[in-house]
Amino acid sequence: MNPLLYPIILPILLGTICVLVPKNIKVVREFLAIVGSAITFGLVIWLFSLKPLDWEYANSLVFRLDSLSSFILLASGLFGFLITLYSVRFMQGKKQLSLYYGSLLWTIGAACGAILANHLILLLVFWGFLAITLYLLVLTGGEAAAPAAKKTLIIVGGTDALLLLGIIFIYSIASTFDMSMLSIRFDSTLSYFAFILLALGAFAKAGAMPLHTWIPDVSETAPIPVTAYLPAAVDKLLGIYLLGRMCLHLFVMSGSMNLFLMIIGAVTIIAAVMMALIQHDLRRLLAYHAVSQVGYMVLGIGTGNPIGIAGGLFHMLNHSIYKACLFLSGGAVQHRTGTTDLDRGIRYFRYSSVKRICI
Repeated sequence: MNPLLYPIILPILLGTICVLVPKNIKVVREFLAIVGSAITFGLVIWLFSLKPLDWEYANSLVFRLDSLSSFILLASGLFGFLITLYSVRFMQGKKQLSLYYGSLLWTIGAACGAILANHLILLLVFWGFLAITLYLLVLTGGEAAAPAAKKTLIIVGGTDALLLLGIIFIYSIASTFDMSMLSIRFDSTLSYFAFILLALGAFAKAGAMPLHTWIPDVSETAPIPVTAYLPAAVDKLLGIYLLGRMCLHLFVMSGSMNLFLMIIGAVTIIAAVMMALIQHDLRRLLAYHAVSQVGYMVLGIGTGNPIGIAGGLFHMLNHSIYKACLFLSGGAVQHRTGTTDLDRGIRYFRYSSVKRICI
């Protein structure tokens, strides 16, 4: 079996078992989630350590490992393992845990599949499956999270349809779905439409404006581990990965398309920060700040020069790490205070400080 299939099949299989495990057997469910995420992380470390000469052994017509995908794959596996560990304590006593851990493992496997896919149709399958698992994970937040889950499915699922249309345009131009064989020039109207449609799919996943509105709603109502894992980390990795893959390999970039990306990036930076300044809920504040940081990544890739692209990709990983940590820290604050309202939280800590002084 192709070794690139291991980090895809293993978590999806264990996630299915988690869903089927009876609800009263809690230990087995959490054990499978931790073991599955840990083994997957070990597998992606092994794939990351392979030398370029070994990539030919692993690559196939539908899956491909290169320097960009191995870098993103390693980060995705790390976040999946850490969020699973955090979930064991944070989600204790919550409802729908079988669905939660199953969807979490499905997300880990599907993310690996989307990163390793070298076939546009296969990429679309994993991309669409991730929209479903995101919807299911947000739903585990209860009735309060249901509107945010529906909104997320509409925005992300709707742009998946645009992604499909863009892939059809690409096939009409190049007569192939093989991503390693593509190098499309902007010499026709169809090529411009294909790029913009794929870019919209990447923008929705990463959270760039104007397709960002699902992120603040999810961040406010979904369980903290879900927020830290998807909108803050893995969705950023996947969205910017697709955009980077488009600009570096699928298309031969032109000045007009670089300008298009830089405009989107600049607007996202400024508008999202302005929205973050007026927030009184910690989770919505972090969400809008996360959206603004996507603008820097898009802007860096849009520059079209090696330093700008490297900076955008580096900030993608940098932001995913610190934003996930901020959301997890916010979860600890919420666990302690019972709220993420900044005004109420400040009053709580002031009261606690005065009480300790009096004692």
